[in-house]
Amino acid sequence: MSRISGLPARPLRIAVLQNSAGADAEHNLSVIMRRLCRARSCDLFALPEVFALRGNKADYRAAAERLPGPIIQRLMALARHCHAWVLAGSVIERTRGKFYNTSVLINRQGRLVKRYRKIHLFEANLDSGEVVRESDIYTAGAKPVMAEIEGWRCGMAICYDLRFPELFRHYSRQRAVLFFVPSNFTQKTGKDHWATLVRARAIENQAFVVAPNQCGINPRTGIASYGHSLVAGPWGEVLAQAGNRETILTVTLQPEDLRRTRARIPVLRHRRLE
Repeated sequence: MSRISGLPARPLRIAVLQNSAGADAEHNLSVIMRRLCRARSCDLFALPEVFALRGNKADYRAAAERLPGPIIQRLMALARHCHAWVLAGSVIERTRGKFYNTSVLINRQGRLVKRYRKIHLFEANLDSGEVVRESDIYTAGAKPVMAEIEGWRCGMAICYDLRFPELFRHYSRQRAVLFFVPSNFTQKTGKDHWATLVRARAIENQAFVVAPNQCGINPRTGIASYGHSLVAGPWGEVLAQAGNRETILTVTLQPEDLRRTRARIPVLRHRRLE
Protein backbone atom coordinates (compact mmCIF):
# COMPACT_ATOMS: atom_id res chain seq x y z
CA MET A 1 0.00 0.00 0.00
CA SER A 2 2.91 2.36 0.54
CA ARG A 3 3.35 2.58 -3.27
CA ILE A 4 0.03 4.43 -3.56
CA SER A 5 0.91 7.99 -2.64
CA GLY A 6 -1.07 11.18 -2.26
CA LEU A 7 -4.10 9.61 -0.59
CA PRO A 8 -5.84 11.17 2.42
CA ALA A 9 -4.79 10.10 5.89
CA ARG A 10 -8.12 10.30 7.69
CA PRO A 11 -11.82 9.56 7.03
CA LEU A 12 -14.18 12.34 5.92
CA ARG A 13 -17.72 12.42 7.32
CA ILE A 14 -20.24 14.12 5.02
CA ALA A 15 -23.90 15.10 5.40
CA VAL A 16 -25.62 15.18 1.99
CA LEU A 17 -28.77 17.31 1.83
CA GLN A 18 -31.59 16.48 -0.58
CA ASN A 19 -34.21 19.20 -0.71
CA SER A 20 -37.11 20.40 -2.83
CA ALA A 21 -36.56 24.14 -3.24
CA GLY A 22 -39.36 26.49 -4.19
CA ALA A 23 -39.28 30.08 -5.37
CA ASP A 24 -39.06 31.59 -1.85
CA ALA A 25 -35.35 31.72 -1.10
CA GLU A 26 -35.73 32.91 2.48
CA HIS A 27 -38.08 30.06 3.35
CA ASN A 28 -35.84 27.51 1.62
CA LEU A 29 -32.77 28.76 3.46
CA SER A 30 -34.47 28.75 6.86
CA VAL A 31 -35.51 25.12 6.40
CA ILE A 32 -32.04 24.13 5.19
CA MET A 33 -30.29 25.84 8.11
CA ARG A 34 -32.50 24.12 10.68
CA ARG A 35 -31.97 20.71 9.11
CA LEU A 36 -28.21 21.04 8.76
CA CYS A 37 -27.81 22.25 12.34
CA ARG A 38 -29.25 18.90 13.41
CA ALA A 39 -26.65 16.96 11.37
CA ARG A 40 -24.01 16.51 14.06
CA SER A 41 -20.31 15.71 13.96
CA CYS A 42 -19.84 16.09 10.21
CA ASP A 43 -16.76 17.42 8.48
CA LEU A 44 -18.74 18.75 5.51
CA PHE A 45 -22.29 19.61 4.49
CA ALA A 46 -23.02 19.07 0.77
CA LEU A 47 -26.02 20.83 -0.81
CA PRO A 48 -27.61 20.39 -4.27
CA GLU A 49 -27.56 22.68 -7.29
CA VAL A 50 -29.74 25.83 -6.87
CA PHE A 51 -30.56 24.64 -3.34
CA ALA A 52 -31.86 28.05 -2.22
CA LEU A 53 -34.15 28.84 -5.12
CA ARG A 54 -35.80 26.82 -7.87
CA GLY A 55 -37.89 28.85 -10.29
CA ASN A 56 -37.94 30.34 -13.77
CA LYS A 57 -35.48 32.52 -15.64
CA ALA A 58 -36.84 35.72 -14.15
CA ASP A 59 -36.59 34.29 -10.62
CA TYR A 60 -32.97 33.33 -11.16
CA ARG A 61 -31.99 36.72 -12.54
CA ALA A 62 -33.74 38.49 -9.66
CA ALA A 63 -32.01 36.30 -7.05
CA ALA A 64 -28.51 36.60 -8.56
CA GLU A 65 -25.89 37.94 -6.17
CA ARG A 66 -22.31 39.04 -6.13
CA LEU A 67 -20.27 36.64 -4.04
CA PRO A 68 -20.38 36.43 -1.15
CA GLY A 69 -23.97 37.68 -1.18
CA PRO A 70 -26.78 37.08 1.32
CA ILE A 71 -27.21 33.38 0.59
CA ILE A 72 -23.52 32.54 0.84
CA GLN A 73 -23.09 34.74 3.91
CA ARG A 74 -25.76 32.68 5.70
CA LEU A 75 -23.83 29.52 4.91
CA MET A 76 -20.54 31.08 5.97
CA ALA A 77 -22.14 31.73 9.36
CA LEU A 78 -23.38 28.13 9.45
CA ALA A 79 -19.87 26.84 8.72
CA ARG A 80 -18.46 28.86 11.62
CA HIS A 81 -21.25 27.81 13.97
CA CYS A 82 -20.96 24.10 13.17
CA HIS A 83 -17.20 24.18 12.52
CA ALA A 84 -17.81 22.28 9.28
CA TRP A 85 -17.01 22.75 5.62
CA VAL A 86 -19.98 23.64 3.41
CA LEU A 87 -20.35 22.83 -0.28
CA ALA A 88 -22.98 25.33 -1.43
CA GLY A 89 -24.12 23.26 -4.41
CA SER A 90 -24.82 26.26 -6.61
CA VAL A 91 -26.09 29.81 -6.45
CA ILE A 92 -26.72 32.34 -9.20
CA GLU A 93 -23.65 34.54 -9.36
CA ARG A 94 -23.85 37.99 -10.95
CA THR A 95 -20.68 39.73 -12.02
CA ARG A 96 -19.87 42.28 -14.74
CA GLY A 97 -23.29 41.93 -16.33
CA LYS A 98 -23.05 38.13 -16.59
CA PHE A 99 -24.75 35.33 -14.69
CA TYR A 100 -23.04 32.09 -13.69
CA ASN A 101 -24.30 28.89 -12.09
CA THR A 102 -21.63 28.75 -9.40
CA SER A 103 -20.69 26.18 -6.76
CA VAL A 104 -19.03 27.59 -3.64
CA LEU A 105 -16.84 25.87 -1.07
CA ILE A 106 -16.64 27.35 2.44
CA ASN A 107 -14.14 26.18 5.06
CA ARG A 108 -14.65 25.52 8.77
CA GLN A 109 -13.75 29.11 9.62
CA GLY A 110 -16.52 30.41 7.36
CA ARG A 111 -14.25 31.64 4.58
CA LEU A 112 -15.12 31.27 0.91
CA VAL A 113 -12.15 29.30 -0.42
CA LYS A 114 -13.25 28.09 -3.88
CA ARG A 115 -15.82 28.90 -6.53
CA TYR A 116 -16.57 26.79 -9.59
CA ARG A 117 -18.63 28.17 -12.48
CA LYS A 118 -20.52 25.44 -14.31
CA ILE A 119 -18.70 24.69 -17.56
CA HIS A 120 -21.28 22.57 -19.41
CA LEU A 121 -24.70 24.24 -19.63
CA PHE A 122 -27.71 21.94 -19.80
CA GLU A 123 -29.95 21.81 -22.85
CA ALA A 124 -32.83 19.44 -23.51
CA ASN A 125 -35.78 19.13 -25.89
CA LEU A 126 -38.75 17.94 -23.84
CA ASP A 127 -41.55 15.71 -25.11
CA SER A 128 -43.90 18.67 -24.67
CA GLY A 129 -41.93 20.59 -27.27
CA GLU A 130 -40.42 22.90 -24.66
CA VAL A 131 -36.69 23.58 -24.86
CA VAL A 132 -34.77 23.90 -21.60
CA ARG A 133 -31.56 25.83 -22.26
CA GLU A 134 -29.34 27.13 -19.47
CA SER A 135 -27.39 29.29 -21.89
CA ASP A 136 -30.46 31.54 -22.09
CA ILE A 137 -29.50 32.70 -18.59
CA TYR A 138 -25.95 31.70 -17.80
CA THR A 139 -22.50 32.20 -19.19
CA ALA A 140 -20.44 29.00 -19.20
CA GLY A 141 -17.51 28.74 -16.81
CA ALA A 142 -14.06 28.54 -18.33
CA LYS A 143 -11.97 26.32 -16.06
CA PRO A 144 -12.02 23.30 -13.74
CA VAL A 145 -11.49 23.98 -10.04
CA MET A 146 -9.69 21.77 -7.52
CA ALA A 147 -9.90 22.03 -3.74
CA GLU A 148 -8.31 20.30 -0.76
CA ILE A 149 -10.44 19.38 2.26
CA GLU A 150 -8.73 17.82 5.27
CA GLY A 151 -6.15 16.20 3.00
CA TRP A 152 -8.73 15.06 0.41
CA ARG A 153 -8.02 16.37 -3.11
CA CYS A 154 -11.37 17.23 -4.69
CA GLY A 155 -12.69 18.17 -8.13
CA MET A 156 -15.75 20.42 -8.44
CA ALA A 157 -18.55 19.94 -10.96
CA ILE A 158 -22.28 20.67 -11.30
CA CYS A 159 -25.07 18.44 -12.64
CA TYR A 160 -24.81 18.34 -16.47
CA ASP A 161 -21.00 18.22 -16.14
CA LEU A 162 -21.55 14.60 -15.10
CA ARG A 163 -22.03 13.69 -18.77
CA PHE A 164 -18.53 14.87 -19.73
CA PRO A 165 -15.97 12.34 -18.48
CA GLU A 166 -13.04 14.42 -19.71
CA LEU A 167 -13.64 16.90 -16.88
CA PHE A 168 -13.30 14.16 -14.29
CA ARG A 169 -10.31 12.66 -16.08
CA HIS A 170 -8.67 16.09 -15.82
CA TYR A 171 -9.27 16.07 -12.07
CA SER A 172 -8.00 12.52 -11.79
CA ARG A 173 -4.77 13.51 -13.52
CA GLN A 174 -4.42 16.16 -10.80
CA ARG A 175 -4.69 13.34 -8.20
CA ALA A 176 -8.28 14.02 -7.15
CA VAL A 177 -9.81 11.29 -5.00
CA LEU A 178 -13.23 12.90 -4.51
CA PHE A 179 -15.64 14.55 -6.95
CA PHE A 180 -18.54 16.80 -5.98
CA VAL A 181 -21.51 16.87 -8.37
CA PRO A 182 -24.35 18.93 -6.80
CA SER A 183 -27.32 18.55 -9.12
CA ASN A 184 -30.88 19.34 -10.10
CA PHE A 185 -31.16 16.30 -12.36
CA THR A 186 -34.60 15.91 -13.90
CA GLN A 187 -36.97 13.02 -13.27
CA LYS A 188 -37.08 12.12 -16.95
CA THR A 189 -33.33 11.70 -17.44
CA GLY A 190 -32.58 10.74 -13.87
CA LYS A 191 -34.42 7.44 -13.91
CA ASP A 192 -32.40 6.30 -16.93
CA HIS A 193 -29.00 7.91 -16.45
CA TRP A 194 -28.35 9.31 -12.96
CA ALA A 195 -27.00 6.33 -11.03
CA THR A 196 -25.18 4.96 -14.08
CA LEU A 197 -23.31 8.22 -14.68
CA VAL A 198 -22.42 8.79 -11.02
CA ARG A 199 -21.08 5.27 -10.63
CA ALA A 200 -19.24 5.40 -13.96
CA ARG A 201 -17.34 8.54 -12.96
CA ALA A 202 -16.38 6.79 -9.72
CA ILE A 203 -15.32 3.52 -11.37
CA GLU A 204 -13.26 4.93 -14.22
CA ASN A 205 -11.31 7.26 -11.90
CA GLN A 206 -11.28 5.05 -8.78
CA ALA A 207 -12.59 7.99 -6.76
CA PHE A 208 -15.50 8.86 -4.49
CA VAL A 209 -18.41 10.81 -5.98
CA VAL A 210 -20.72 12.86 -3.75
CA ALA A 211 -23.82 13.87 -5.70
CA PRO A 212 -26.58 15.76 -3.81
CA ASN A 213 -29.69 16.13 -5.97
CA GLN A 214 -32.95 18.01 -5.68
CA CYS A 215 -36.30 16.26 -5.50
CA GLY A 216 -39.90 17.36 -5.98
CA ILE A 217 -41.36 19.70 -8.59
CA ASN A 218 -40.22 23.17 -9.61
CA PRO A 219 -43.30 25.25 -8.76
CA ARG A 220 -42.64 27.72 -11.59
CA THR A 221 -41.89 25.34 -14.46
CA GLY A 222 -43.59 22.11 -13.40
CA ILE A 223 -40.40 20.15 -14.12
CA ALA A 224 -39.79 17.34 -11.62
CA SER A 225 -36.35 16.62 -10.18
CA TYR A 226 -35.26 13.02 -9.68
CA GLY A 227 -33.93 13.02 -6.11
CA HIS A 228 -32.00 9.83 -5.32
CA SER A 229 -28.95 11.73 -4.08
CA LEU A 230 -26.03 9.35 -4.26
CA VAL A 231 -22.60 8.73 -2.79
CA ALA A 232 -20.50 6.24 -4.75
CA GLY A 233 -17.23 4.63 -3.68
CA PRO A 234 -14.12 4.08 -5.84
CA TRP A 235 -15.21 0.54 -6.76
CA GLY A 236 -18.53 1.99 -7.96
CA GLU A 237 -20.36 0.74 -4.90
CA VAL A 238 -23.34 2.74 -3.64
CA LEU A 239 -22.41 3.93 -0.15
CA ALA A 240 -25.60 5.91 0.41
CA GLN A 241 -28.67 6.72 -1.67
CA ALA A 242 -31.83 8.72 -1.00
CA GLY A 243 -35.33 8.19 -2.32
CA ASN A 244 -37.53 10.87 -3.83
CA ARG A 245 -38.24 12.88 -0.67
CA GLU A 246 -36.34 15.50 1.29
CA THR A 247 -33.73 13.93 3.54
CA ILE A 248 -30.15 14.03 4.77
CA LEU A 249 -27.72 11.19 4.09
CA THR A 250 -24.72 10.81 6.39
CA VAL A 251 -21.75 8.86 5.11
CA THR A 252 -18.09 8.44 6.10
CA LEU A 253 -15.55 8.18 3.29
CA GLN A 254 -12.68 5.86 4.14
CA PRO A 255 -9.17 6.30 2.67
CA GLU A 256 -8.68 2.53 2.90
CA ASP A 257 -11.35 2.07 0.19
CA LEU A 258 -9.18 4.11 -2.18
CA ARG A 259 -6.05 2.13 -1.31
CA ARG A 260 -7.79 -1.21 -1.68
CA THR A 261 -9.42 -0.38 -5.01
CA ARG A 262 -6.31 1.14 -6.57
CA ALA A 263 -4.15 -1.76 -5.45
CA ARG A 264 -6.63 -4.34 -6.75
CA ILE A 265 -6.77 -2.99 -10.32
CA PRO A 266 -4.13 -0.27 -10.91
CA VAL A 267 -5.87 1.33 -13.91
CA LEU A 268 -4.61 4.81 -13.07
CA ARG A 269 -1.04 3.65 -13.70
CA HIS A 270 -2.04 1.94 -16.96
CA ARG A 271 -3.46 4.96 -18.77
CA ARG A 272 -1.83 5.60 -22.14
CA LEU A 273 -4.03 8.23 -23.79
CA GLU A 274 -4.67 11.58 -22.11
